[in-house]
Amino acid sequence: MVAAALMSRIRRGSKVGGRKAALLGASTVTAVAMTMGSVAAPVAPSANAALTLDTTTTGPLLWLVNQLGVDSYTFDNVPVVGSITLAFDYNRADPVGLYDDLNAATFGGFVLGTATRPNILASSPTGPLLVATGTGVPAALATYQAMLASANGNTPAGYTPLTASGKVNSITGQPCSSGITCVQGTYVTNLPIALVRNPETPNGGLYARFAPIFNLFGMNPVSPTAGSGQSTGIKFNGAFVNVALGYDMLSDFPETLNPFSLANSFMASVLPTYLLDGVELKGTDLPTIEGNLVALLTLGTPSTTYSTLVSTDLPLLEPLRLPSRILNAVFTQVGIPITLGTPLADALQPALEILVNTGYTDVQTPSEGGTYNRTYDQSGQYIPFLSQATLTPQEWAAVPGDVVKALFTGFRDVLTGKSTTTPDPVTEPETPVQPEPAAALATSTPVASATTTPGAKAGKPSKKLSSATSKKSSAPKASAKKGVGGSKRAAS
Repeated sequence: MVAAALMSRIRRGSKVGGRKAALLGASTVTAVAMTMGSVAAPVAPSANAALTLDTTTTGPLLWLVNQLGVDSYTFDNVPVVGSITLAFDYNRADPVGLYDDLNAATFGGFVLGTATRPNILASSPTGPLLVATGTGVPAALATYQAMLASANGNTPAGYTPLTASGKVNSITGQPCSSGITCVQGTYVTNLPIALVRNPETPNGGLYARFAPIFNLFGMNPVSPTAGSGQSTGIKFNGAFVNVALGYDMLSDFPETLNPFSLANSFMASVLPTYLLDGVELKGTDLPTIEGNLVALLTLGTPSTTYSTLVSTDLPLLEPLRLPSRILNAVFTQVGIPITLGTPLADALQPALEILVNTGYTDVQTPSEGGTYNRTYDQSGQYIPFLSQATLTPQEWAAVPGDVVKALFTGFRDVLTGKSTTTPDPVTEPETPVQPEPAAALATSTPVASATTTPGAKAGKPSKKLSSATSKKSSAPKASAKKGVGGSKRAAS
């Protein structure tokens, strides 16, 4: 039932920023979509062509997809291309096996001495593309590092060296030995890699949080950034697209011993149904991801991005919401026009969000212009467990009072039937503004814009307003998403 609901959300599309992102299982196919779904458009040969890409997959969720008999997924109505089909080729999480599967992909024809894969213009499936989830991510990263080392001329033991190109005619692409048009050929591998629920995410990955312990045994469980390597006749470029799930134990583990944060993270892994009410992509946005992948496939430019699919609902409250979800699904199937609400969970969520979010380094407190919200923009910064304070002593002193206010406001809004979602400024009726005289416009004070400045806490950058606005009262502010004391959900 859960899988069916998630698949339905995928087919309804995705939204970033003001748009919703969709899921399969725990966002596996969504990550594939963000990674591969639009990269072919700038180089597609014709307006109505269908493109099929061979995609190597690994990890528990993708194993489940394979066992369910899903061997491909098609994205329709793609501009220029028409449609893109990903042909899944599941492999167990074995670095050598994944390496061999990726290295078996064919190169396109030579153009000015260069042959590239993925061969986007091929009429049959082509790769290499790699998608890994959860505990399969370390094997995918080991595969990437082996390919990078081989491109640099240092193939690790047990791996087959990447094939180097010989000399080719720069015009015809045919092998040659001499002549003015005979040049050293290059086989170029541009490898996009989607890592879903990466436990090695520098700030949030479960393995990375405890990296100092792994280091004692000679291991470094911190995800690297993508790069390039080359030697005679070989060039390799990689691009990582990291997609975490908000509060997930594997990819978004707390930085402190905050019991609410730890319990919430545990519940996110036990009851992933908290994702069913919709998610929003935070961190690196979809247009940036798409642009980076286009740059990889056309220019060979490496890149690394970190994004998080953030749910509307708090995992810690999912036990209170799950019965209503199940009953509502049953009512829908039998045609009963009843929708049960979750008033207790809705009333508790604002207060619990404060308690949960204070366990993460990216929490934005009222003193920073936030509402105890999280920015999800620090995933690429390596921060081990218990290595820094998330709040200053002064900020901690304000938390109990803010929690009580949030608890009172949450119950008040639910009991009074008041809509507890802060109105979107874009949709609010606008008051007509009278035009100002030209002289007044010329002397008016410019509006301060948001800037990124170092945070008050050690090692914790934060997004604050410029000096024209940051000196205002540090009392909790209203947000376009939620108020400190307000529930996020409308009463049923």
